[in-house]
Amino acid sequence: MSSMTDDVIRSRPVTWRVPRALVTLLCATLAVGLAGCLPSDSGFDDSVDATTTTPVATAPAAGPGLSITSAQVPSNGHPVVEFTLLDETGAPITDLSSASFTFAKLAPRSRYGVGYDWVNYITRERQVNPTGWTHAVSEDNPDGAPMFGNAIQGAVENSGELENLGNGEYRYTYSLNVNEASRTISGDNLQDLWRCVEEGSHDEHVFSADLGRDVRCTWADGTTLPRGVRIEGSGKTLTYTVDYNPDWTHRVGMQLGGGLPATNAWFDFIPETGDPPTHGVDATRDIISLESCNSCHDSTLAKHGGNRVEPNYCVTCHNPGSVDPVSGRSIDFKQMIHKLHRGQTLPSVRAGVPYFIRNNNFSNLRFPQAVHEDGGVDPVGNYSNQGLDPDGNPLPRTASYGIDNCVKCHMGQDTRDELILLAGGEDRLARQQLAVVTPDGDNWHEGGARTVEVCASCHDNVFWYEDSAGGFGFTGTPESGWNRSQDDETLPAMLAARFGASDAGPRGDWRTGHRTGFDDDTDLWGRSDGDGTVASATGASLFSTGNECGGCHNQDIVGDVDNIGLRGIGQGGMNRVRMNRAHLSFTRAAIRQDQLAIQFGSEGATLDHEAGTLSFRLRVRDDGRNTTLRHDDNARFQLGFVIGWREQNASGLISADYTHSTNPSWPGRTTDVSCSATCWTNGGNGSGLTILEAGNGYYELTYELPDEALDNLPEHGVGTVAAQQQVVPLEARGDVDSIWDDGRTPLVNALHRTTEFAIGNAVAEPRRQVVDVEQTCRSCHLRFAKHGPNRRNNPELCVLCHNPNNTDISAGTQPFVAFGRLGNLGIYDRKFEESKDFKRMIHHVHRAQMGGDGIQLRDVVFGGPLDRDTPAGPWDPQGPWEGEAHFPGSVGNCSTCHVDDSYQLPLQAGVIGSSIRTFDWDNANFTNAGTGQFGADNTLTNIHQHERFSPIASVCTSCHTDEAWLESHILARGGSVTATLDNPDPMQEGCVSCHGPGGEADISQVHDVRPR
Repeated sequence: MSSMTDDVIRSRPVTWRVPRALVTLLCATLAVGLAGCLPSDSGFDDSVDATTTTPVATAPAAGPGLSITSAQVPSNGHPVVEFTLLDETGAPITDLSSASFTFAKLAPRSRYGVGYDWVNYITRERQVNPTGWTHAVSEDNPDGAPMFGNAIQGAVENSGELENLGNGEYRYTYSLNVNEASRTISGDNLQDLWRCVEEGSHDEHVFSADLGRDVRCTWADGTTLPRGVRIEGSGKTLTYTVDYNPDWTHRVGMQLGGGLPATNAWFDFIPETGDPPTHGVDATRDIISLESCNSCHDSTLAKHGGNRVEPNYCVTCHNPGSVDPVSGRSIDFKQMIHKLHRGQTLPSVRAGVPYFIRNNNFSNLRFPQAVHEDGGVDPVGNYSNQGLDPDGNPLPRTASYGIDNCVKCHMGQDTRDELILLAGGEDRLARQQLAVVTPDGDNWHEGGARTVEVCASCHDNVFWYEDSAGGFGFTGTPESGWNRSQDDETLPAMLAARFGASDAGPRGDWRTGHRTGFDDDTDLWGRSDGDGTVASATGASLFSTGNECGGCHNQDIVGDVDNIGLRGIGQGGMNRVRMNRAHLSFTRAAIRQDQLAIQFGSEGATLDHEAGTLSFRLRVRDDGRNTTLRHDDNARFQLGFVIGWREQNASGLISADYTHSTNPSWPGRTTDVSCSATCWTNGGNGSGLTILEAGNGYYELTYELPDEALDNLPEHGVGTVAAQQQVVPLEARGDVDSIWDDGRTPLVNALHRTTEFAIGNAVAEPRRQVVDVEQTCRSCHLRFAKHGPNRRNNPELCVLCHNPNNTDISAGTQPFVAFGRLGNLGIYDRKFEESKDFKRMIHHVHRAQMGGDGIQLRDVVFGGPLDRDTPAGPWDPQGPWEGEAHFPGSVGNCSTCHVDDSYQLPLQAGVIGSSIRTFDWDNANFTNAGTGQFGADNTLTNIHQHERFSPIASVCTSCHTDEAWLESHILARGGSVTATLDNPDPMQEGCVSCHGPGGEADISQVHDVRPR
């Protein structure tokens, strides 16, 4: 990628380099339909790989009406299914030429006396190349050989007979014969892929009488196949057989072909009777709704060619019967989905073993429910650090980022009823944007549904199965070795050897046994009966048979509503490990957070310019207790404030963006006011802030503005005061620290709010609203807590600092100076500075998946990797990539984040372009580079000297980063990279004529704009 040409931005010295990341407008699909208005190019960097952008699926409700009406399995063993197909108007579609089908049974689990898993009768041999798998490459495996040469996977068929019955009705007869559902495959290392134990299954099961003992088979990663599935073979050959059980629940799954929109359907029935299964009586597994997935994924889930969109269809193949031969891991839906959503925080990933399936590496993904800085979590009690890092040191607990918020993805009616009670009504609970209720949505905390494999999918630094010489309570001969659970899960040791993870654990890998981690107080591993070495951490209370895990994790909660408390529930005894407490703590705290409301007085704030003071009223309501919180009475206040303003120009127009700059070392910096609990107790901080009690629960606050703020105040304009930091209710349980607190996000942190004040003769009106934390951000991000103890959690506050004048030029104090800035080139982007303007930064961070370029902000690169032809110094070739984060939905659907039509052109009058340069870098005549005095010594806070993008260019170029396109399209049509605060649009941007409402390339048409 070439650097910015001299024609685009004034001539640079040889050290100047503007990388691909030129910054903002969720412009993912702008190229579509622009003929006649735009050149044929899209403005995306050449490095964009079309296969890495998330495809946009047509949701089933918007596509054809597909309905399976009946299914049966005749005596010949070939299932028959009938279905109807209608178009969007309800008219029959009579020319369907192809469709694909699956056929699966819901089989009792063999290792457990509870729970069921799908398994597909239709299978395929998943063949792989013998070498060349990028993510399998390691020092031990330089050629990228797969873990296994081929494997078994569930599959679809379309080779049966499709009959057109007329009037949109069809019949399909499978080529599958359920009485002959067997497949033999061959490949390298297949002898290590599986293991079967005769009479190794449990003999009783819920909804099934005495099943007797049967074979129990497992894959190498420990995934146990359900009953009625057998593996036989030796050496490089195995035969996989699925028995037909007509009295068990079965599922027909199908997808449309023939060029029709992606649409799936499924139909559950019991072949022996022909009846549908009854929840609570027969075996069912209806856990996830596509609507829940779409709260983040926005109808973009369209896998395997774009035709598979429904989770209830996916599970007919993605179940314990399917294995990825490249990684050796199961692609069972419940394991795979948990692991890929946890991504970079998986203990196995932190131990040095990447999580990948074939050519897809999920090791850098991060679940987006909680947005905050990285941080470890102190161990508590016997929930100490478990597992080993590559150097053999204990793996510390890490922040969850909300992956433990199970009800974001699946929830049953019982849990929803409880949360409604806690929230105080359905409307309050709706703010959380949680999962849609499904019949089996509470399986995650019900003891009759979970498996060790599910728990281990996230907690994969622990092994869970008993490995004693006495067996599991099954019949058999211990001397034969079949009862050694270590032999059921050999893959972890194989992966540890391949990727250089520690093999010092008791089972030759990075894991340690359940409840036997590292004790920070004693510096010893294991329990008191061990020798303190990691080899002694062999586990306690391990699973043997039945459902013993429920003894600790399934106990009922007593007095739940009376003990909502700050942290959700008292943490004594077994409360801390009960599933429906431990994995609802995040949600319960978010609900509690919304019951707290920071309220400013209706009159807003008042500026006394002559006295140099700012005054306002503030209170905190607790709607959960129907009371007002008072410091040192029923709450502890730690609220501070941020102050900024928008100036009025000579024509009387109030800027749409903030224009303050009060810190001599930091352009665009706000005036911040801290006030700790002691400050609130003392009635002020002794340095300009006074606090007095007022009526109706309010406090009256007066702040003496510092000289640098008074000097920077415009003659006329609108100011803003925003609350930051937190309020802690003191309840029956007091200020309880929960072991489930992630260590960086306080579990209760009321949304920060703002109020305005008039400067001069201006009218105090709020800043324009572009996004809304409750309506839009929460579709993915339930909790925010940025910038350490400030805990900033609302974009209304964020934009005060992240304004058009703010760059990361001054954020180069140690330890960041090693990565550049403060007059030094960034080590990753070769730039002196990067804008932190919210409209530019947030777009670029969210669209980072679309190309090879990223954006460096301080010492972190979002998206990455960047151009690094001439790095400023030593650098990590992996880079500090912030997840290479993939936006989970359609990055072109502006409505995902924007309220109303705030994405549309024309922009509101007074929008300011983002600063490109705060200093005359051409002449490089600056002093004290790399020091804290750099900003002040070079007058960077004089925002009138900044060079900027013109307003629309600020936004568009954050997605459309191609430099040639910047010149040929943006600049050629009136955009600018030399705008100033006093002349914000010098060339008169002409974008509206094409991209405005009704234009040839109306943004609402060329983007994937849909209702969220």
